[in-house]
Amino acid sequence: MKNLRTILFAVAVTAVILACGLDGAPAIPADNVATAVASTMQALTPAAPAPTATAAASPQPTAMQGIPVTYKNVSFVLPVGLASDAAPSSVPQADESMSGPWGASPEHIEFRLNNYNTPSNAFTSREIHVYPATDYANVNAGANISLQRLRGLLADASAPITIDNVPHVPFFNADAMIAVQAQRLHFQNGDGVRMVTQYSQGLMPVANDGTFYQFVGLTGDGKYLIVAVLPTQAPILQTSQDSSSRAPAGGVPFPDMNSMDAQVFKTYLQAITGKLNATDPASFQPSLPTLDALVQSLNVQP
Repeated sequence: MKNLRTILFAVAVTAVILACGLDGAPAIPADNVATAVASTMQALTPAAPAPTATAAASPQPTAMQGIPVTYKNVSFVLPVGLASDAAPSSVPQADESMSGPWGASPEHIEFRLNNYNTPSNAFTSREIHVYPATDYANVNAGANISLQRLRGLLADASAPITIDNVPHVPFFNADAMIAVQAQRLHFQNGDGVRMVTQYSQGLMPVANDGTFYQFVGLTGDGKYLIVAVLPTQAPILQTSQDSSSRAPAGGVPFPDMNSMDAQVFKTYLQAITGKLNATDPASFQPSLPTLDALVQSLNVQP
């Protein structure tokens, strides 16, 4: 996947940071670089500021027109103009030998959105997965962590949603760089958390070819875990992660990482996080209210 590739320069920066032992931890062997990068990204990523009373409130569902989608026990409505259809399929069970530990999963339902309304350079995944929650947690360590994080946030409505406690996409072999516009969101028979994010295995710009709307939710009976990954772009972000791309007016320029200074990248992420949290949700493309409406229409029967 283009936007999840490991940039050699970025990994080199990360390796130097790790070798320097910024947090006092011993150097990590080269064969554990993937784990080291993810850990470093988490350490360098700023926690999202605690939401205000207004920001913490779940967006209220609104009546909408769209394309009804039904497959087996799952139904939802595609908002007008978002996509032409959502192609459903039953995904067979997969174990670590087939796709690595992050790809292990039980049989589940997947919807792929076709002719999705966003520029061609957007993040490539545009899908909704519905998993049997317990079975998924039993075979995928990332799913288990995300499920526990989600349950914690749903059990305490006053808890701030931050990069440190937000559920992640279990099937991505990368870590979240940011967690912005994060809110609890109710759907027809459950609740979850949505945010805008970008995942990476190294240090790179937050850009419109890497950002997406993420929703992780759980049905009220605890039986099904929903993971939605839907591209969205923000007006303040540079077009791509390529070095030739530049931040637009009002955006945050990517710093010169030749200094290999961890604080430089941390400051950049803090600035991006603040800018994106202050961005009007309706100015994203597709808009966050549109994507919220899709999620709020979800209904997963036992």
